[in-house]
Amino acid sequence: MLNLNCKIKVHETKGLHPTGKVFQFSHVKDIRIQSSYKNFTDTATITIPKAIVTSSLNNSLGIELARRSPIDFKQRSINEFFKIDYLIEVFLGYNGEYKPAFRGYIREVKGDAPVQIVCDDMMYYLKKYKMIATDDPELGLRDEEKDDDENEIPRNNNAVVEEPIKKLKQRLENINVPFEVAQIEVEDLGTRTIDRKWNIVEFLNNLKEDFDVYSFMRLEADDDGNTKSVLHVTSNPCLYKEDKIKEIIDKYDDSTKKVKLPVRLLNRAISLLGVNDVVDFFRAKDPIYPGEGRFRFHYNIINDNLKITEEEVKKVKVRAEISYVNSNVPIPEEIGDPDGSLVKRYVFHNNKEELDFNNPVEFKKKKEEIKGVLKTIAGVRLARLKQTGVTGSITTFGEPFIRPLDNVSLENAEDAEKNNVFQVEEVERSYGIGGYRQVISLGRLLEEAK
Repeated sequence: MLNLNCKIKVHETKGLHPTGKVFQFSHVKDIRIQSSYKNFTDTATITIPKAIVTSSLNNSLGIELARRSPIDFKQRSINEFFKIDYLIEVFLGYNGEYKPAFRGYIREVKGDAPVQIVCDDMMYYLKKYKMIATDDPELGLRDEEKDDDENEIPRNNNAVVEEPIKKLKQRLENINVPFEVAQIEVEDLGTRTIDRKWNIVEFLNNLKEDFDVYSFMRLEADDDGNTKSVLHVTSNPCLYKEDKIKEIIDKYDDSTKKVKLPVRLLNRAISLLGVNDVVDFFRAKDPIYPGEGRFRFHYNIINDNLKITEEEVKKVKVRAEISYVNSNVPIPEEIGDPDGSLVKRYVFHNNKEELDFNNPVEFKKKKEEIKGVLKTIAGVRLARLKQTGVTGSITTFGEPFIRPLDNVSLENAEDAEKNNVFQVEEVERSYGIGGYRQVISLGRLLEEAK
């Protein structure tokens, strides 16, 4: 029989950085962890008794919930240890083994008996910082725009940024983030207007709304078993491979106007999205998180509500276009079903280059290259809309530990189309009286069973 394990570490912080003082607990009523690459922030809600019994002998080592013992104990309020902005780590497992299941900050403490601790993952840190610093040498407020009251909104709310991704990288370096930043894999977004009031997460949300750029935290481990939170910002969150992007472009390029791109140009366009670099960046050796799980119906799948989806069902098109300094008419590229509805339009602005209309040969060559990039950008986005796979979820036990974008292999299903490898969209993890469970939402088909 498996015994459930739970351990919670609460780190006192200063400026959101741990001070070294840690409180540890091993008993809760309930834990709910929601995790998805589609949401900026993973959340955890921990339900815990209002009062706990602590040992005064353990104060220097951290506070632990004590079992009944003749040693001196006293009852203390949980509010002494769970405070807003404290760093929190949740470890779950079976039979004495613990696996990091959540890392973030306490956002809210509510209720009285019992108490609910509401937490956000490490994205919480980025919500505390403006995307454009007031002392930014390039975009900060001019002296005449500054005010003694730092909370007052400046008169000039907008900042024009020519290279927003480069600015994001600089900002992350400047604010001393307490997590690791993966290589940011986003195509050149062109000039963007940024509201000075936006924090970094609001800026990332704007990129998602306008360009389908996804930003999310992910728990990962190195070869030595050290677990870390890693920020990913990418246009290709589902890790589509080069051959799949080429297949989508070839299949859904409008045949009435199809002009086949030279392989050289197409490969160059695909490389701009970082596809070749990120295709296996979640598949590195990880001693804690395997990155995949094998589940069998009527064995370790408790229940499911999966439905098969096919890419041909959705008749859609997407469009990408870019404007240049000396051109009033943008260069467009559209891809999808000829009779499909236009579901998304991606607009780019290049304020650094000018098109050479006076040289027809060079202009044609440049336009062909631009269309190759736009077609690739649209193709990656279309792939997510046209995916073949499943919708719905399976409910399993707490192991094997699964995260969003991991691979899940299903076996022994009555419906043969479910016996394949799928990509994970979302995981809802629960721990408490009802046991340790995962509700795993699945998405696109990665590999058919052999």
